[in-house]
Amino acid sequence: MDESKLSENDMRLAMSLSMAPTKFDKYIILLKNDYGYNLSKSQLAMVLDVSEQTIDRRIQEASNIPEYLRSGKGKKANYFFPIIEVASYLCNTIKVA
Repeated sequence: MDESKLSENDMRLAMSLSMAPTKFDKYIILLKNDYGYNLSKSQLAMVLDVSEQTIDRRIQEASNIPEYLRSGKGKKANYFFPIIEVASYLCNTIKVA
C-alpha cells in the first residue's frame, strides 16, 4: 500500500484499527468514524445491507434488531441506534467463514 496516497485521517483510522484489540473495538472505531455516536434507521439499513422497510419490520416485531432509543411517540417518532449497540449486534450476528 502506498502510504503517500492516504489522507491524514485515513492514516489515523488505519492506526486505530491496527491497535484495536477486539472485533467489537474495530466496529466501534469504524462506526464512530462514519456516523458519530448514533445511527438513524436509514444509516442502520445501509450498515446491515437491508432495506429501511426491513428495519421498520424488525422494530415492529422486536426481533433481530440492535437496541435503540426512540424520540417521541407515534408514526413521526425518530429512532436512534447507539454505535455500542450496533457494534454488539454485529459481533453477535455476522459470522465469517
